[in-house]
Amino acid sequence: MSETNQYGLSRYIPEKVRREVRRRDGFGCIFCATPIIDYEHVDPLYIDAHEHLPEAITLLCPTCHRKVTSRQISKDLVKEAMKNPAAKMAGVVRDQVYFCDTHPTVIIGGQKLIRCNIPIHISGHDVFKIEHEDGKYLLSAKFWDSEGKQTLSIVKNEWIVSSDNVWDFKVEGNKFHIKEKEKKTAMTIRFENNQELIIEHFDMLINNTRVHGNDTVLNIGWIKMSGGTVSDSLYGMMFNI
Repeated sequence: MSETNQYGLSRYIPEKVRREVRRRDGFGCIFCATPIIDYEHVDPLYIDAHEHLPEAITLLCPTCHRKVTSRQISKDLVKEAMKNPAAKMAGVVRDQVYFCDTHPTVIIGGQKLIRCNIPIHISGHDVFKIEHEDGKYLLSAKFWDSEGKQTLSIVKNEWIVSSDNVWDFKVEGNKFHIKEKEKKTAMTIRFENNQELIIEHFDMLINNTRVHGNDTVLNIGWIKMSGGTVSDSLYGMMFNI
């Protein structure tokens, strides 16, 4: 497959253009709202495009993309769907988190929380909670941005992002990236081997308590922590500040 079209246009779509398309379409497929997406040139087609224009590109999940490629879905239907993208209309994108049959481990700020039913409780909130039902482990969690606006929630292994509460959101492989403004990353989350939830970067305001850090440092209010393990406990860490 050629890396450029007949006009020398690279297949790579600049991040600024992709971000504009994501925000316009609600961060999900315009047909089914699935957040795992491809970027599709609609009019003109990529082969005829002189440049990457946001208004000529849309979001399709791999399944819907294949249906368009195989002509099960026409370009006219794509254009109609672009007027009212499913994810934008729903106001949220969502998908499942899959865990093995072992208790999930939460890692945040270098703190490793193993087999803890409530890994972190801060200022009246169970930030993480793990339940065991019908032989399955179910993770629930709440995340906020630096202004205290809830951006991402996980409810019994289903994660939900509100398109109105984030400036940008994208899924890349096993990572979620949430931005609250152009140069302000609110959170980066990674799921590893269906066993670990790793918070790589975070900056949250929880009931007026600032919680921020990266994969090695955890700051909760005036408390700073780096490294450590808690295992086999009801609460991994509890802070009421």
